[in-house]
Amino acid sequence: MLKDKLLGTWKLASFTGTDEDGNTVHIMGEDASGFICYSQDGWVSVQILRAGRPRYDVPDTELGTDEQTLAAARGMFAYAGRYFVDEENRTVYHELEFSLIPNWIGSRQKRYVSFENDGSTLVLAADPVRIGRDGKRRRTALRWVRG
Repeated sequence: MLKDKLLGTWKLASFTGTDEDGNTVHIMGEDASGFICYSQDGWVSVQILRAGRPRYDVPDTELGTDEQTLAAARGMFAYAGRYFVDEENRTVYHELEFSLIPNWIGSRQKRYVSFENDGSTLVLAADPVRIGRDGKRRRTALRWVRG
């Protein structure tokens, strides 16, 4: 079953977006890192970091400069919530209870599921959305490998 194949922790291999002209970019850079974890009891958590985020001058959550805080937030993507699998359509729905993007709290994110490399690579794709600093609509694909 699809749910059984999803279970566990996966490390980010790539996060790409392809626009309507077929141009593909790495959304958070080629060297982004992160993980996705699907738990047995129906929770999903996603954390993605852009490499090279500037460190705070004072290592405290409240003491970064405005510029450091902005760079830290722009260099991270994170959410968590419940997930539900549609076995027939090979999709998974993430129902967000927590998100770095406040507008996503309470949303339902649809992901198309496939596997590559004999099942060792999980691919989660989404319908086109505006993503990236240029505001282009892109179909995203996140590739994950077992952690």
